Amino acid sequence: MGRRSPLAHAPRPTTSTHRQVFVNDRVKAVAGPIVLATDASVGGPDRVASGYLATTGHAGLRAHVYPKYPVRSHSRVVVTELRAVYWGLKAVLHEHPGRPVEARVDNLQALRHLHSWQQGGTDMPEGYDTHLRSQGRRPSLVKLQLLAEYTPDLTFVHEKAHAGHPLNEAADSLAKLGLRCARGAVPRTELPRLVPLWASGALADYRRSRAA
Repeated sequence: MGRRSPLAHAPRPTTSTHRQVFVNDRVKAVAGPIVLATDASVGGPDRVASGYLATTGHAGLRAHVYPKYPVRSHSRVVVTELRAVYWGLKAVLHEHPGRPVEARVDNLQALRHLHSWQQGGTDMPEGYDTHLRSQGRRPSLVKLQLLAEYTPDLTFVHEKAHAGHPLNEAADSLAKLGLRCARGAVPRTELPRLVPLWASGALADYRRSRAA
């Protein structure tokens, strides 16, 4: 990308860990069609993180301890990939209802779920609990399934991972940053500085790549 990630300058590891970490931010947008890139990162038996970046300037990450009842690790990865799509779409559609959005996903199994949901399917990743959460909240993937089925002009496409695409690389970096923070390797207080810094740099690279 022609730019060093701010993760290269992240503080030295600390001893504290966090059960949940999240940041939602907004930086300067890129004019043109709305493109959303999402990614996930999984570490150890129970830590997961997701990241997203959109040309609207919306950027964010989430990391938390994953419940242990879905025993298959591949299911945990797919669930986290889909959660990244949900949080990214939620941020973008809140400000831009009715506008077409192209969501780029690098996990083919997650992409198959999204395409199935657009056609009215209700299948979920293996082991995913669809019961209501605390205070009667719908699970995030159930909400994403409804978004995919009933929101017009949503397009879900495959983005090859680690191929140098600025938005995908940024989503990957944000997810990894969230995971490092959840493990205690990056202080939570650094996230409000690092997230917009990395998002702004990636969107600047994306803007230049379109102009080339």
